[in-house]
Amino acid sequence: MSDVLKLENLSVSLPRGRAGNVAILDELNLTIGAGEMLALVGESGSGKTIAALSVMRLLPRGARVQGSIQLAGTELTALDDRAMRGVRGRDVGMVFQNPLAALNPSRTVAAQIQEAWRVHQGGSIRAARARALDLMGEVGIPQPAQRLDDYPHQFSGGMRQRVMIAMALACAPKLLIADEPTTGLDPLIARQIMQLIAKLRREHAMGVLFVTHDLSVVEEHADAIHVLYAGRSVEFGSARQFFAHPRHPYSAALLNSVARLGQTRLQNIPGQLPEPEARPAGCRFAPRCAYHQPACDAAYPAFVANGGTAAACLFPLPAGSVLHAAPLAKPAGRNYAPQLEVQDLSVRYAGAGGWLGTGGKQPPTLQDVAFSLGKGECLGVVGESGSGKSTLGRAVLQMIPYGGHVLLDGHDLAGLRGPKRRAQRRRLQVVFQDPRESMNPRLRIGDIVAEPLRLQGRISQAETRRRVAALLGRVGLNPELALRLPSSVSGGQAQRIAIARALAAEPEVIVLDEPTSALDVSTQAMLLNLLKDLGQSDALSYILISHDFAVVSYMADRIAVLNAGRIVEMNETARLIEAPQHRYTAALIEAAPQLRSYSR
Repeated sequence: MSDVLKLENLSVSLPRGRAGNVAILDELNLTIGAGEMLALVGESGSGKTIAALSVMRLLPRGARVQGSIQLAGTELTALDDRAMRGVRGRDVGMVFQNPLAALNPSRTVAAQIQEAWRVHQGGSIRAARARALDLMGEVGIPQPAQRLDDYPHQFSGGMRQRVMIAMALACAPKLLIADEPTTGLDPLIARQIMQLIAKLRREHAMGVLFVTHDLSVVEEHADAIHVLYAGRSVEFGSARQFFAHPRHPYSAALLNSVARLGQTRLQNIPGQLPEPEARPAGCRFAPRCAYHQPACDAAYPAFVANGGTAAACLFPLPAGSVLHAAPLAKPAGRNYAPQLEVQDLSVRYAGAGGWLGTGGKQPPTLQDVAFSLGKGECLGVVGESGSGKSTLGRAVLQMIPYGGHVLLDGHDLAGLRGPKRRAQRRRLQVVFQDPRESMNPRLRIGDIVAEPLRLQGRISQAETRRRVAALLGRVGLNPELALRLPSSVSGGQAQRIAIARALAAEPEVIVLDEPTSALDVSTQAMLLNLLKDLGQSDALSYILISHDFAVVSYMADRIAVLNAGRIVEMNETARLIEAPQHRYTAALIEAAPQLRSYSR
């Protein structure tokens, strides 16, 4: 098998204010063969995306790169900017983590998909349009011929991700870099996307660098795995051997953090990832490791190969070790006092045509949706991308026009005006799917979190700083992040900031729109445990919108299944998972990724 990508002693440092350049990635070595998929995993901030951007030569200005990056024998670090532009899109395609930020909002999706194909392959506009149509069909966009001339804002989050994948695959590249390609996708579409990537890499001998936090997807599709922690490798090798027996304590801790169906408590890794400026001289995981010994602090351990993997650990885990007990069955649901009622809710968006697409009418996005939410209850809402989940959340929050009624403690929100309406709406908060898009990029993080506090009335600067620090600490962030801008934090950190901002208003009902889709498994476990504890201690009510059945089964007391804008099934969580009554529900549960070979 010929090597498509080879990294040798790759180190990257980035500018960090007055501290100058700070090392983010240290001495990364990996190889991807033709037709092979290698998964790069680790917590947010471990250096996964920096490694991927290094290959594309898309690092921020001022970055310093040492080591070798070879693509099919070509040394990419030696190419000038013009030569590198010829490599991007033709030889290397990339699916970015944030599709909305990567797509041009002023151009149709067809124009953006066919651009790379025309630049590198030539051909007529008609041929390029036909290629775009084929790609949109391949990645599972419904009615692709009718969606070619739509704009990114007319697609759901999941469908925007599919557009990005179509763009990356346009020229059948030698290497595909997929940075969280299934983030925001429901399990049915995620399975289609991963099967498509698997098919293309086999047919075209395309190597795949798969950057992800979803270990269950890695188990099903990856040939090899490479685990990063705080910028350094801790374990690598055969994916099959890794899941059968992880050798490094950090690897086992990651696997133990993955949510399972029916779990009653998630296991998160204690402590936090060290900041780049304060990384230990020895094993960087030592301060959080349950097996820490004084020898771990002396120097970074050498790799020791065993059974198809190699781990950088002085005390690797013995075969058959089990760190945590198996998850327990979810208890039966409880009775809740009614708080929020949704009656005959319908939403219909304007169709394409006219000024900015305002002409005509589309079929209803939501139709005759009805449910109630009790005080302190969590209702999970699941369904495919485009089924109306996010639209339902926005209607409840009074962000879009709708038909029907949304009542909060008996008050019809649509009928309220002035101060009464503002007082009721203040009781509702939201955490959006894309945290960065909901933040002002010019405001510091502390000001973003403090905004709801200032809207509540006069509050001193000292008290504001104290509350912001406390809120950041509650979601597992260093209070020092308050002085940074949103662009300086990872995707997982941005999601935690969004949750802290929602908690600042002390709401009674929170709509969680895919709150963990961008989070690594340990951070996800910590936040879900936090949200669940808050729900119990503060009687918070949640509407949890998610495609992850394991996450929903952990949080939700009841689950509503949306299909084409209608609720097709709603039941207590345990009953719905154990005995789904609708075949669509059964298909969603069957497609939900689950760790199979690794058992706790």
